Amino acid sequence: MSEAAARRRVAHRPPPVLWLAASLAAIAVVLPLVYLAIRAASGGADAWDVLVRERMLELVVRTVALVAAVTAGAVAIGVPLAWLVTRTDLPGRRVWGLAASLPLVFPSYVAALALLAAFGPRGMLQQALEGLFGVERVPAIYGFPGAFAALALATYPYVYLLAAAALRELDPALEEAARGLGRSGARVFLSITLPVVRPAIAAGALLVALYSLSDFGAVSLMQYDSLTRAIFVQYRSLFDRTPAAVLSLALVALTAAVVMLEARARGRSHARPASPGTPRPATRVALGRWRWPAVGFCLAVVGVALAVPLGVLGYWLARAVSLGTADAGLAAAANSVLVSAAAAAVAVAAAFPVAFVST
Repeated sequence: MSEAAARRRVAHRPPPVLWLAASLAAIAVVLPLVYLAIRAASGGADAWDVLVRERMLELVVRTVALVAAVTAGAVAIGVPLAWLVTRTDLPGRRVWGLAASLPLVFPSYVAALALLAAFGPRGMLQQALEGLFGVERVPAIYGFPGAFAALALATYPYVYLLAAAALRELDPALEEAARGLGRSGARVFLSITLPVVRPAIAAGALLVALYSLSDFGAVSLMQYDSLTRAIFVQYRSLFDRTPAAVLSLALVALTAAVVMLEARARGRSHARPASPGTPRPATRVALGRWRWPAVGFCLAVVGVALAVPLGVLGYWLARAVSLGTADAGLAAAANSVLVSAAAAAVAVAAAFPVAFVST
């Protein structure tokens, strides 16, 4: 190595304080995993018994099924929404673009609560149908359907936002050249547009999958047995917490598998480079007779994902005001803001040194 190259390498080396901060952040992340491993190892034969039980396989299968369904549902909702908002003459596309991203502010357990209040047993829908038509029972949404609906509606904005950003940055010259060669709109989308935005879709799908794996609120409210719910039950009901540690390690293994699969898929994808220069605005695709079905699709998604939670929360707030109990939530709201701000500050402070050192 030449002296100039050595000097450049030293100049690009991060300061020791950043190395120290990154090391402390990494240790803080690894400590829970070390605890789980030590706890599971101390269980000996009991830990192995938990691992080989038929119940463990059932929990893993149920968790994987839910994560796969939620991820597929989020992609099926988010990608068409992104394309309609960014690439078509959809009426009111700016309003739909904003409204489609707002469900991200609702945690999954709030979405689950809203769905139960609106469509669950003795919910608003059943009460309305009972008063109008004498319907005394509606289909239950507990279990897999309810957990899937709550998580998909709460997480599709991850896919939508990343796909919409990728579609806006895509140079339309590629698509115009393909159309000039006589390709149909569907073939242009499948052969040109989709391969370019696939990394963004994969990143959004990864976020959805990780969120679904770690979720506890929605699956608990919907009474769906997944690994997170089983971990909580084992942790609270038994004096020996070895089973909870083993289940937690299984959840960590699933999470690592999802991350590795996404990284492998991203490594195999070869996105076409954009043309040099600043991309021109894309020509809007005329929806024609599909315009109003597209509006209906957007209305259905935004209605269930945004309007239903807002309506339920507004109804509860109105009742609390009428009963004089609304002030009870002010302290909780203030605590939420305080804890959120502190968590955001700590997360940024921990993530920046790791990102700087690693890149």
